[in-house]
Amino acid sequence: MTLASAGRVDPAMYLRGQPAAYRARVAFARLREAGIDPRRLLAIYLGVGALIEDDFGSHRTREFRIVQAAKAVHRLASGTHRRWEMFNPLCPDVHTELHAYPRSSGIVLRKIGATLERAGEPLAREAVPEIIAAKTKRFGVHPSHLPGWRPSWDKRGR
Repeated sequence: MTLASAGRVDPAMYLRGQPAAYRARVAFARLREAGIDPRRLLAIYLGVGALIEDDFGSHRTREFRIVQAAKAVHRLASGTHRRWEMFNPLCPDVHTELHAYPRSSGIVLRKIGATLERAGEPLAREAVPEIIAAKTKRFGVHPSHLPGWRPSWDKRGR
């Protein structure tokens, strides 16, 4: 529903100075225009949630989880890309390109992540333990589950 109601896509160059809610809406519009399947967005949210939950050294706050998921989603279709030719009377036309990317930081990521959370949280409660179990079965336990593991910030015993 969020992708369908996101409105029009504005070029990345026009987003500076706009409110965070507007920039988040444009990010979802960009995803829709790029043809990104909404199930992929849900899979990113669930995958990030499972990775954070499985890592004993990771932050377990809601904000960290939604921002990390939003970063991954924002990268899928964040930029504006334009190509054109400029007339040159002395030699062949000059090909010019412009690639602009909106900044992915702060409140915009929190708004994107909160939208992902509203869509995926009911499913995440049941799916994340199953995702962790499937990952463990295929790749083994996370290194943070091994005996003697200490988080990188713990300097004792080194």
